[in-house]
Amino acid sequence: MINDIKNITKYLFNCDFFNDDFDPEGKEEHLDMAHELQEKYPWSDIIDEWHNYLYTNCRTAEDVINYANLFFYYEGADEYNPDPYKFIGYLYARVNMDTYWEQAGDLFDSIAIDILSNQQLINLAEDPYYNPLKDKNIIDEIARWKATLYNSQ
Repeated sequence: MINDIKNITKYLFNCDFFNDDFDPEGKEEHLDMAHELQEKYPWSDIIDEWHNYLYTNCRTAEDVINYANLFFYYEGADEYNPDPYKFIGYLYARVNMDTYWEQAGDLFDSIAIDILSNQQLINLAEDPYYNPLKDKNIIDEIARWKATLYNSQ
């Protein structure tokens, strides 16, 4: 089972979201495969493998942005995330938002807001102007990731 999830995860995330050949309208092969995966296996096993793929294979800003687009496309932000702050922190830690805001800013914010609101960790009715980059939990995770990632190189 785990090997199936691992192999399908590689197939789903080892592609270029921005390539014109990726899932053209009317032929959403990757999206269909993601839905089939979620129907066949427990989400907890899938998200563990998706996290593992991100943390192991996505080391450049471009890789992380591509992964985040695919993650959002496969509706991963709509599902339970066992460690949402760690996950969100990694996205922001790996991507210089000053350089890549246009490519990643709204995307990362949307992923963060979807995950945290779905898990009732934020309430947009109480804080309609919520900003992930001002959230102490996310700021702490970004710092932890940067210390881990960039002090070990």
